[in-house]
Order: sequence, then C-alpha cells, then structure tokens
Amino acid sequence: MEKFRIPIRYGVIGMLVSCILGFIGYLFYRQLFSSWGSQITFGIISFGIGLFILIWGGINFRKDNNNVLSFGNAFLGVFIISALMMFGASLMNYVIPNFIDQQYSEDLYRIVNETTRDRLERMNLSEAEIDKAMDRVKMEDFKPTPLKALQGFGIGLAFYGVISLIVAAFIKRNPDAVVPPPADVVNPV
Repeated sequence: MEKFRIPIRYGVIGMLVSCILGFIGYLFYRQLFSSWGSQITFGIISFGIGLFILIWGGINFRKDNNNVLSFGNAFLGVFIISALMMFGASLMNYVIPNFIDQQYSEDLYRIVNETTRDRLERMNLSEAEIDKAMDRVKMEDFKPTPLKALQGFGIGLAFYGVISLIVAAFIKRNPDAVVPPPADVVNPV
C-alpha cells in the first residue's frame, strides 16, 4: 500500500471535495434544480474539479516515482483516486436525504417534476406525450436506498474508470521516454 500512498492521499482529498460539493448542491438544490442550465453548469464545474484532482494526483504520483510510471500503475493510481471520490459522492447522496433532511427527496421530486413539465411544454408536446413522460418520473427514484447508493457508486466508478484510462494515457511515462541530462550538465568541469 505504501506504493500508492500518493493516490490514496489525493483520493481522500477528492472524497472530501465530493462531500463538500454534494453538501453545496444540497444547500442550493432549490436554485440548482429549478433550471436545466444551472444543473448543467453545476455538473460541469463538479466534473472539472474532479478531473483536476485526478490529473493533479496522477502527476504527483508519477513525480513520486522518479517521473517513470507505467500505464498500468498510472491507471491504478488514478483509479484509486476516482474510487475514493465516487465513494464520497455516493455517501453524500445517501446521507443527505436519509439522515440530514428527510423532506429533501419530496422537495427534489416536486422541483424536478415542475421543471420537467415546464421544459416539455416549451417543446410544444401534446398533453398525452407530457403525461407519458411524466409517468416515468417516480417518487421512489428520489429516495436513495443502500442498494441504489451502491448502484450509483458502481455507475460512477464505471464512468470514472473510463476517465482514469484517458488520464493514465497522458500521465504515464516509460523509462526510455525520460531523457537523461547531457553529461556536461551532470558533471561540469
């Protein structure tokens, strides 16, 4: 485990950041979920912060290994960071509506219903089409259970697994790719 102390450290940082972002999302959910634009903006900002932590942690992991890191180790390091970040996000998604605010799920359901109906009406859909689409949105989908939290963790892990592969491809560095300094710089006369 000592080998992966840097990814674990950045994973814990990512987990704390995920928890903080989840709590910020909870504090401002009425504003966030009342508009599609604000939801997308918050999602992009959250993803950008997560991606920054993955890259930052991966580069520091490579530096800790004398700037030499195989693709496999780069992927494993970045994936550890991803897994810990997703754990923090899943934890907040479960804890907030089940322990902090039990009214949260109902409020969120109502806001999403109103926003979705408004959006569908602006698309000039018939009332039958709107009702059919609205029937898919159920209150049970907004109340997380341990199984749903685990499923969300798995889906997030799969998504960030792909992102980890991409980040690992950029941060890996093979020993033959590292160019040693010229001899006259190492041993000046």
